[in-house]
Amino acid sequence: MNEGNKFFKGALVLAVAGAIVKFLGAVYRIPLYSILGPEGIGLFQAAYPVYSMMLSISIAGVPVAVSKLVADKLARKNYGGALQVFRVALFLMTATGLIVTGVLLLGARYYAENLLGVPDVFYPLVAIAPAVLFFAVKSAFRGFFQGQQKMVPTALSQIIEQLVRVATIFFLASLLVRQSTEMGAAGAAFGTVTGAAVALLLLVYIYFRQKADFARLIVTGNNKLQSTRSVIREIFVLALPLTISSIVLPLVNAVDSTLILPRLQVAGFSETRAVEMFGDLTGAAMPLISLPTIFTVAISASLIPAIANASATNNQRLVASLSNLSTRLGAIIGLPAALGIFLLAEPISIMLFANIEVARPLTFAAFIIIFLSLQQTTAPVLQGLGKTFVPVRNTFIGLGFKVALNYILTAIPAVNILGPVIGTIVYFAVASFLNFRAISKTVGWRVSLWQSAAKPLLNTLIMGGAVLAVYPLTFRLLQPLVGRLQPLLPAFDQARLLASFTVLIVVLIGIVVYGLSSLLTGTITRRELEMIPRVGPKTARILSRFRLLRR
Repeated sequence: MNEGNKFFKGALVLAVAGAIVKFLGAVYRIPLYSILGPEGIGLFQAAYPVYSMMLSISIAGVPVAVSKLVADKLARKNYGGALQVFRVALFLMTATGLIVTGVLLLGARYYAENLLGVPDVFYPLVAIAPAVLFFAVKSAFRGFFQGQQKMVPTALSQIIEQLVRVATIFFLASLLVRQSTEMGAAGAAFGTVTGAAVALLLLVYIYFRQKADFARLIVTGNNKLQSTRSVIREIFVLALPLTISSIVLPLVNAVDSTLILPRLQVAGFSETRAVEMFGDLTGAAMPLISLPTIFTVAISASLIPAIANASATNNQRLVASLSNLSTRLGAIIGLPAALGIFLLAEPISIMLFANIEVARPLTFAAFIIIFLSLQQTTAPVLQGLGKTFVPVRNTFIGLGFKVALNYILTAIPAVNILGPVIGTIVYFAVASFLNFRAISKTVGWRVSLWQSAAKPLLNTLIMGGAVLAVYPLTFRLLQPLVGRLQPLLPAFDQARLLASFTVLIVVLIGIVVYGLSSLLTGTITRRELEMIPRVGPKTARILSRFRLLRR
């Protein structure tokens, strides 16, 4: 029971920290857009994907691999062996971080000038490069603490890192953008370095605080050491599959930044205009598209252990039910989010970015949410079934379609920045379809089109009708009120204030309408809601009291 309590406490700590970090990571880009403008955001975003990919190569999977090896050693009271794993990982990650950082610094100018065709990307790329070293070293410490089931150090470091990062981004971007746009983008990029450095210092401090306690355990333990080569091999065997999985999204972003800017210039747009359009898409529209995934990722992560346990006990009926519920949740979340952003793209663009041009890519990018949600709720099902490489393979197949469509469509003048949007929609649609097929073959499961597609779509259309009916009425009713508030808030444009209040009220109404419609149509039943670990049973009891939930 004690071990179970430790596990759930650790999971809860990391879940809360992850939610805070994701929220800050999604929201900070909105004011940053106002500071840097579309061109500055474009330069910042162009540097970030190649850094993310190099970072994934250097550290992805290492914390998990180290934590598993450390946990195995500690279970056998081999405290010396656990410390050896940490020390080898620390040396390995320091060396890897130095090499990757050097490659980024040495190749930054060539990448900016020859591959992107935008020399100004050189500055933010150089500014962000040292972060790889700090992240690499930090991954060894995280793995060591997690192997001891000590999740608080990791959670604290994640939150502190994001807070320092966001604070540095705003300070340096605001300061350096006065000098030039590219220097402002470089200042924003450097926030990643300061955040990672402070987080590493915190982990080092915690490590030395507990070092004496661990040394006393080593004296009493059954210590057996391996060769350094053997430890390195064990780390690589465990980390490699996770590295391949985690590199997919950075690779997608790197493909975008590498292809979009040159192909927009082929379409006839100037370098500056191409960077601005790229900034509107990747720095403004896409962060909004990723917000609903906070819910799909959280729900799917909670279902993975349940699916894995059901599969281990050969309970195929439960596996099929959980698979159906997980994939249906993708549609239940993705469809209304997509339609809502599609219908409100213009006022959302004015509210958040004071730039109506963001609305064009945002309107079409809204449909990415549907297939992204489905991909994120089908991939964990396969992972829970032990098919860890299948979703990775499917995403790479989808990536092939995206590369081809990006290259062809972006260079068409009439399509331009919508080319990558179409490519991304097809990418996630292909990956989702292949995941569906793999689940069906593995489980022998068939999707109920009425329950998984028709009902969520009906609820979404009802919500969309309510939004279309309520928006103009709300807009007219708020106009005189905003006119009176304007003198009290001189820093805000009246059009932006009106758009903000209208969007917030209409979104709230849309959520209420969609939720009631979903309950009344039985889209989610009580039995299915109770399958979701921890939060499901409590939510089901509350809704049942008001007779809003069917069995």
